[in-house]
Amino acid sequence: MHDCILKEQCLRYYAAKTLSISQHSALTVLPSTRSGNSCKEFHTMKKERLAWGFSHLFDDVKHSDYHSLRSTMESHFGSRFVYYRYHRGINKLSEGEQKWVDKLFQHYGYATPRVYDNYQTCWK
Repeated sequence: MHDCILKEQCLRYYAAKTLSISQHSALTVLPSTRSGNSCKEFHTMKKERLAWGFSHLFDDVKHSDYHSLRSTMESHFGSRFVYYRYHRGINKLSEGEQKWVDKLFQHYGYATPRVYDNYQTCWK
């Protein structure tokens, strides 16, 4: 693991390196998975900023636009139930979904990027 040439970009290596000293066992990737400059189990380290909570999402929206914006979002997410899962933080919006929401609001003339109640950075 320490001699792997891909270790600086590998999420698996980073995860193993950050394990607590009290952890006595873990699944591992054996060196035999590596062949030359590639590895079958390589997983690149990418961070993603997730968002949730819509308390102030519609603050600057005109009353005449609210219903259609909200309906479009519910339709995109699949249902009102799923919409509320994003609102409450059970589901979290990926960066792509956040961009979709921004484009939707821009379509209605609201150029300001949307601000969510909570954000969380995680590994993708």
